[in-house]
Amino acid sequence: MAFEIINPHGQANIVFICEHASNHIPPKYDNLGLDDDLLNLHIAWDIGISEVTKNLSLRLNAPAILASFSRLLIDANRGISQTGLIPEQSDGYKIKSNCNLSEVEREKRINQYYRPFHNKVGVIIQEKAKSEKAPLIINMHSFTPQMNGFNRPWHSGMLWNKDPRVAIVLKNKLEGRGYCVGNNKPYSGRDLFHTMNIHGDSHGFPHVMIEIRQDEINTAEGVEKWSRILTKELKDIRNLPEMSKIKHF
Repeated sequence: MAFEIINPHGQANIVFICEHASNHIPPKYDNLGLDDDLLNLHIAWDIGISEVTKNLSLRLNAPAILASFSRLLIDANRGISQTGLIPEQSDGYKIKSNCNLSEVEREKRINQYYRPFHNKVGVIIQEKAKSEKAPLIINMHSFTPQMNGFNRPWHSGMLWNKDPRVAIVLKNKLEGRGYCVGNNKPYSGRDLFHTMNIHGDSHGFPHVMIEIRQDEINTAEGVEKWSRILTKELKDIRNLPEMSKIKHF
């Protein structure tokens, strides 16, 4: 199965999406040539974010869809023609089995994992779109505390491309709690935003990619803290009149 659905009948007009929830690689791929311990690192998944996503789904009574495969197998937050869809290296580690990949194997992964995931996301969102209000689409990710020798100062980041509605409001709310929040940091939504471009922006639905620094959510206490904070703030955001409108920017 390419995905896991949490709270499929959740009544809130919110959809949570988590493409990097799992580090699972099917046995037939022999870890893509990597040692077992490497699959526990951030190169294989977004550490801590699946737990936060599941908590938000249950507490806000909203459906969540989580990919059940590692982004090293295929990255669901990339376009099919985008660099890094099937990475040959990640943070200095060579992914041996992804190098010189045949077109047949590439299409196999797209058809077995990538398309089923995105197709199901589309079905869930379109069901929510039958409501009088535009659905709120929330994309969940986490990021490493350091990258290329740089200590990232942000506790969280709000990524957006064309529609800043949710990102700006949530950034302000978290800053009001004393957190350092990046505006299109540590990545830019103008570069790495495939899932939200096709499932949020293309429909004019309010959306955001939430990034949480991994040392904030690598413990049960951290997961609980951020689950509690985001439950409160996203509930308030959902009720804002501006977030009920379909808008194309």
